[in-house]
Amino acid sequence: MPVRVELIDEAVEDLARYGETGNLPLFLKKLLRLEEVGTDAGLPLGRGLTGWRKIVVGDRNWRIIFTTDPGETVATVWVVGDRNDAECYEDAERRVQALGKAQPHALSLATVMFQLSQMQKTAKRTKRRRR
Repeated sequence: MPVRVELIDEAVEDLARYGETGNLPLFLKKLLRLEEVGTDAGLPLGRGLTGWRKIVVGDRNWRIIFTTDPGETVATVWVVGDRNDAECYEDAERRVQALGKAQPHALSLATVMFQLSQMQKTAKRTKRRRR
């Protein structure tokens, strides 16, 4: 079932870093799949993140960590990060704890994709000016 995909501010920052490495299309492809198929796009997590899901990106190098609302109509991405030493899972737990009971500020996937494209255009213009 299709869902609306949102990214919290910190996940947008995570994703922007991958734009600088050239790996952004790998992540966007997985996020679009999440939007198309909902929770079926991910695998369940356990321990401190029971009820959360992960999407494997690349050759098992990276993870997208997300939750869904009770009706499974909105998927909120909390972390886009390296799998190394379970760092992405620790980041997710830290971000939730930092919020307490407050709702995270989140942007739609479409908005994030637009912002990232604008950032890339600006970076290209800046490179051309330096030459």
